[in-house]
This record gives sequence, C-alpha cells and structure tokens, in this order.
Amino acid sequence: MKMSLPMRPLALLALFALSILFDSCKKSDAPDDPTKGFTTQIQNIVPTTIIDDLRTRGMTINEGKVPPALAGTIIVASPWELLSPYGTEDSWQKGKVIADYKYKFYEQTTDGKIKYDYKNDGSDTGSGKGAFISGNGNSFTIFSEDIGVSKTINYKTITVMSGEITDAGIKNFQYAFVLKEKTNDDNNSALIPVGKGRIWIDSDKLATKTTSFRLAAQGEASPIVSMLTAN
Repeated sequence: MKMSLPMRPLALLALFALSILFDSCKKSDAPDDPTKGFTTQIQNIVPTTIIDDLRTRGMTINEGKVPPALAGTIIVASPWELLSPYGTEDSWQKGKVIADYKYKFYEQTTDGKIKYDYKNDGSDTGSGKGAFISGNGNSFTIFSEDIGVSKTINYKTITVMSGEITDAGIKNFQYAFVLKEKTNDDNNSALIPVGKGRIWIDSDKLATKTTSFRLAAQGEASPIVSMLTAN
C-alpha cells in the first residue's frame, strides 16, 4: 500500500502563500458597489473630516457613483431657512429665513461632473463650475467651489448641496458652504468671516421646479441679504 510522504515545510509555505493569492484575487475581482462611497475626484477635494462635520451639523450626504440626472432642472428654494449658523458668534440664529434662491443645473456628464448657477433677490449671484456629483437612485450630493458676487463683494466658497429629485422638484434640498475668500471686506461688516460657513435648507422640504430662472421683483422694504450676509 502506498503511503503519502510528509509535506516539506517549504511546500506548506508555498501552498499557504498560493491560497492567500487566490483569496486576494477573488476579493479584488469583487464588483464595486456603485451605491456606496465617492468617486476619486470627490475624495481628492473633500476631506472625510468635512463630510463628518457636515453630517454632525444635520447635513445629509448621499454616497454613490450613480447619481440621478439633474441637467435642465431649475428650482426655487423657499422658504430658505438657516439650519446651522457658523458658531455661537454668528449674529444669525437657526431658523432665520431670507429671500428665495433659484438654482439652475446643466451640463451634467457621465463621469460625474455638473454645473449650476444660483441667485436670490439681486444681492447674490454665482456659479458652481467644475462641480462633482455623487448619489444613487434619486438622491444626490454635489461638491463644488462656488464663485459669486454678494453686495458687490467677490467671493469663493467650498460648497456641498444635497437632495432627492422628484417630479415636483428637489425634496429635502440642503446647501452648505464655507467661505474661502472675499474682496474688500476686511472688517467683515458685509459678509461673514473667511473660514466660516452656514447650512441652509428649504424648510417646507421641497424646492419646487420652475421653468424660468428669473426672480420676481422684491418690494423696496425687503432687506438686501444673502446666505453670506454678516448681520
């Protein structure tokens, strides 16, 4: 009767190494879940610490690499309400409501890029250029650098906005920003300080769709304020 020879230690090590190799290959071949995580572009520009901080402050961040189509959508954010001030020193408190904002989305690409414009009653206009969009199903989050003008002051912000597209508009629309730079406002009398940020929401839970990017005229008594206004 034939008997198996004892396996040499080197052969055992080789077999063990081979089993690890096959196991790692199986894991690497596993398909990536497109409903989770963020694209490389987003990971490169938005630190995890910022995402975690926004979530702590009440911001919804939708993960995924299969976002819904937003191009061609125009919405009115109203009532536009402050969800999170930039700190205890912020003169505006949670619940403050300001004039409506409009957003227009366009030029969305299959590799996760999108552009948008926004404005309110004339005291704030801007655009998000080179923005990246994440999400899955009808839910999305956009990460961008906004370039705008508020009260004749040029500014740049790092921006994150989220929501869920529906036939009627964008459900649970939220918009967070951190002021990156501004001009001609060294004493912070017009806009909030650089490095500070706020989170805004459509408080009736639906930013409704519209066909026009024009805003209705505001009465003379309406205060000229924007999301970035200091006081």
